[in-house]
Amino acid sequence: MKKIWITAALLLAMTMGLGLIAGCSNTNDTGQDRVIKLGHAPYDYEVPFIEITKQIAEERGYQVEVMEGDIGFMFMSLVQGDIDAWPGVWLPSIHRTYQEKYGDQYELGSAIFTDAPVGWVVPKYVEIDSIADLQGNEDLVGGKLVGFEPGSGMMLVSEEVVDGYDLNIEILSGTMASMMAEVDYAIKQQQPILFLGWRPHTMMVKYDVKVLDDPKGYWEKDSELWGIRKGFQDKAPDMYNFFKNFKMSLDDTEEFLYAYQEEGKDVKALAKAWIDEHRTEINSWFE
Repeated sequence: MKKIWITAALLLAMTMGLGLIAGCSNTNDTGQDRVIKLGHAPYDYEVPFIEITKQIAEERGYQVEVMEGDIGFMFMSLVQGDIDAWPGVWLPSIHRTYQEKYGDQYELGSAIFTDAPVGWVVPKYVEIDSIADLQGNEDLVGGKLVGFEPGSGMMLVSEEVVDGYDLNIEILSGTMASMMAEVDYAIKQQQPILFLGWRPHTMMVKYDVKVLDDPKGYWEKDSELWGIRKGFQDKAPDMYNFFKNFKMSLDDTEEFLYAYQEEGKDVKALAKAWIDEHRTEINSWFE
C-alpha cells in the first residue's frame, strides 16, 4: 500500500507553482482506472475503515494507494480529485466550517457511524460536568485546553467555544500523540486536565473520563462520513456503492482500535476477521 504524506499548504503551493490540474485523478489509462486512492488524516480512528476498504478493493481487483495529510489537505484533495475517497468527514459540528466551504464540490458517502459524542473532556475526578461550570473557574483545569493540530475541526470549534462562553482558557496545539501523552501523565498523577475527546477512541476505554455538557450547543453528537470525489462513480461504480453504504458501529470501531493500539494485534488480521464476520452485510453494500 503506497503512502504519501503532504500538508494542505504544500498542496496549495504545488497547485499554484506547478499548475497542477484539478481532477488529475481522472484518466483514460486503463491501469489507473483500477487504482483506488484513499485519503488518511493523522487520526487512528480512520485505520479500521482504510484497512477494511483496502482488503475489499483488492479482492475486487483494484490496487489501493493511501495519501496522508492534514484535514485541510484532505478536503482540498477531494475537491481537486487527487484522492477518490476519505473516511474522515465529521458532521454536523467538527467539520462544519470545511463543509460550508467545500461541500458542493465533493460528495458525501455513508455515515460510518452516528451519534458519536465529541467535545471537551476531563477525568471524572475533576469536579465539573459542564463547559459552563468553567466560567470563572478556569483554574480547575489549569486555565488551558490541551489540543492537537491547529487546523483540525475540533480546534476551530474550540476557539468558538472559548469566545462563546467568555472563558479565560488557553488552547494548546500539538499533535494527537502529544495530547495523549499529557492525558496519560495527568491521569496517572491524578492531576486536572481539559482536553479534546470523542468516540471512537481508546481513551474512552482506557481512562475514566467524561465529556462535558455543552448547554450552548457548540458540540453536537457527530457522524463520521465518507467523502467521495465527484465523478468517482463513473470510474468504479462498485466501490462507489461501497462508500455509499459502508457501516461500522462505534463499539466495533473502538474494539478494533483497542486491539490494534493497546494490545498490539496485527491490523490486517483484525480487518480480515471483521470482514469475515460481516461478509453478508458487506456484499449487500455493492448492490
